[in-house]
Amino acid sequence: MSKVSNKAKFFTKGFIFSFLFLLISALVIVLLLISHIFIPIPWIDFLYEFLRPLLLLIFFDYSLYIYSVIFICYTLLLVLYVLGYNLAKIKHMTGSILYIFSLLGFVFVTFIASYYAYFSLLFNQNITLITRLMFLILFLPMNFILSLLLFLINIDFFIFFKDLIKARKIWKHKRPNFEIEEIGNITNIKIDTEEHIFTPVPMLIIAKYLQSKGFSVSWFVRGAFNHLISLIITYLSGWPRARNLLFQFTGMKIGKNCHISQKAIPDPLLPELIEFKEGSGCGIGVKLLTHNAMNIQHGVFSFGPIEIGENARIGAYSVIMPGVTIGEGAIIGANSLVTEDIPPFTIAFGSPAKVIRELTEEEKEMVKKEY
Repeated sequence: MSKVSNKAKFFTKGFIFSFLFLLISALVIVLLLISHIFIPIPWIDFLYEFLRPLLLLIFFDYSLYIYSVIFICYTLLLVLYVLGYNLAKIKHMTGSILYIFSLLGFVFVTFIASYYAYFSLLFNQNITLITRLMFLILFLPMNFILSLLLFLINIDFFIFFKDLIKARKIWKHKRPNFEIEEIGNITNIKIDTEEHIFTPVPMLIIAKYLQSKGFSVSWFVRGAFNHLISLIITYLSGWPRARNLLFQFTGMKIGKNCHISQKAIPDPLLPELIEFKEGSGCGIGVKLLTHNAMNIQHGVFSFGPIEIGENARIGAYSVIMPGVTIGEGAIIGANSLVTEDIPPFTIAFGSPAKVIRELTEEEKEMVKKEY
């Protein structure tokens, strides 16, 4: 079974699990409301009174102790993450296993804590029953979304952690050779391996080289976080300046008076290599790729910077490939594939994009307008 179908299977299981929780919770709340407000339901009252002492003990009397344990777990996992992250700079495999385990623990503890906090609402004796039920109804859809998200993230970290454990012997005894090739703005990391480039051993080799160039040790995990931020920007951020600020948080370099339109997708793995100069911008749905693992030669990871010159414009739904520089004042037509540098003050479009003409002197003055 392919990795894609496995992920789809896990997503389906996560959705079913979260939906069943939503359904059961909604059913329990409805029955409790009916029993306490409208028509008494004997078996609901009996079940509630039978379980009430135990549930009160767990979700109310001992709640302070349980929250203390959760806080201690978070503290220990944070220490483990810091230790693993710093150890990864020297011992890549051991450090990576430690910080991935800590992230797995963070998500798992958060998953448990969210459910515990949710059910604790029902047994909080300092709040009236009606208020408790109203809180449960209010937080029900939010808990559904959170549980689905945490379930999928937990599966992601668990599979990554399991693959790292399996790859320890290969990393220690049969680590493949690699070489670095630089062609213009593109750096190729050529790994002598039969594995896919996005498996633990090749990834750690890439991480080791990227670390030597000043990138994050956990660049791949950070890429998953950047992808999440990108989704939030795409679907929830409408104001351009706010969008620019969030993109800068992921590592992109964005000058003054830049406009990055909705649904623009920067490369999540290496966003630090993307730079928008002052006054530049891109249209809806533009993709900016700073890495490439789909090469003719197996086992090659390529990456290179993207630079958008001052007052340059990229049309909607265009794709900018690694290592490309778009010159000052250049205009890229919509739905273009840019694979090579575009000279300043030119118009280019197509797949691959080709220069159609240079801007006239009057057009150059218009492009250079300062805001």
